[in-house]
Amino acid sequence: MKTRHRLIATAIVLGCTQNAIAQEREQMFKLSGFGTLGVAHSTEYRADVTPDFQSEEGVGASNSTSARLDSRVALQVDATFTDDFTGVLQAVSEYAVTASYRPETSLAHVKYRFSPSFSARLGRITAPLYMLSEYQRVGYATPWVRPPHEVYNYLLPMDGIEGQYTLSAGDTVVGVQAFYGRIDSEKAEVTAMRGIGVQVDRGASTFRASHIRGRVSYVTPSINQLFDTYGSLPIPQLVAAADRLDPRGTDGSFSGMGYSYDPGAWFVRTEAIQADYTPSLSGKTTSGYVSGGIRKGAWTPWVTFAHVETSGLEPPGALDPIGLLNMAVLSNNNSRHSYTVGVRWDVHDNVALKFQGSRIENHAGSFGGLGNVQPGFEPGRGYNLISASVDFVF
Repeated sequence: MKTRHRLIATAIVLGCTQNAIAQEREQMFKLSGFGTLGVAHSTEYRADVTPDFQSEEGVGASNSTSARLDSRVALQVDATFTDDFTGVLQAVSEYAVTASYRPETSLAHVKYRFSPSFSARLGRITAPLYMLSEYQRVGYATPWVRPPHEVYNYLLPMDGIEGQYTLSAGDTVVGVQAFYGRIDSEKAEVTAMRGIGVQVDRGASTFRASHIRGRVSYVTPSINQLFDTYGSLPIPQLVAAADRLDPRGTDGSFSGMGYSYDPGAWFVRTEAIQADYTPSLSGKTTSGYVSGGIRKGAWTPWVTFAHVETSGLEPPGALDPIGLLNMAVLSNNNSRHSYTVGVRWDVHDNVALKFQGSRIENHAGSFGGLGNVQPGFEPGRGYNLISASVDFVF
């Protein structure tokens, strides 16, 4: 009988131990995710609106109605090793840089909190370009189907290190973020990427400013063919002009500034950026938007105005008898503005339905940042873009 009691006691102890280990693991690791099921329709039938600047196809010439522009799903594991030592692993499936829904690792880093004011992250983090960079992909976190494309045209993670210092003074919280790393994607590479960001939160107001520098290289088969061909021509002046425009290695900078005011019943948000890669083919892009809306129960109607201006592009002109380099420069003119109205309906605590309509006006001679350009495309022509989505988190 005593032996039986010992066996029962041992079984109880082992069961409790396994249960405790399981609970400890459950507390250590947390699984979550988010996604968007979106569809968009474009009236521009000879070029595509694309998910980001590296993509060639989206919606338009390839398919007048498509789910490629906004649809994605992501899984994230948050690990809490200690109170001060944490980690994140996130994978996203979306039709963007890879021109497929192949899952990509978008986040993979550890974070250590050295003090209540200072922490550091190491690994793959979100490139800290915008106010909404940390949750740019999380459609549920914003009122729009997608953040204004005139500004939010990059979906690139950064591999590197980041330190953040936070200072509180009454109702004001100031965060200073410094980082160093690199971006290595399908078509774009940024090395020696370093920068600083400052964010100030006070009540319902948030202000953020950032500045980033790095060595930028944008490479595609067509770019290689174009510039390798022009580099071998027996025309020294044309070779020199092509060398100046070559985007396969140029010093670039990115500056951003934004402000939002959100007391709850309504919101207003504005942001402006300048990406300068002159004198290369990428030129200098200055863009911004202002958006505002009101919240009435589960409904949030809103309106946005956005603008892009491309400058610093100097085609070789008469130096280029072939004309291909001149055309490449002209096709990188992305100047345009847009008007968008939309509404968000929160149908559940973790599900939102959205609908928006945009009128995009490409400026004279502008290709408007469109991809998959087909014969007969007319630069400077406007078009409409209608979008709907279901956003969710879990």
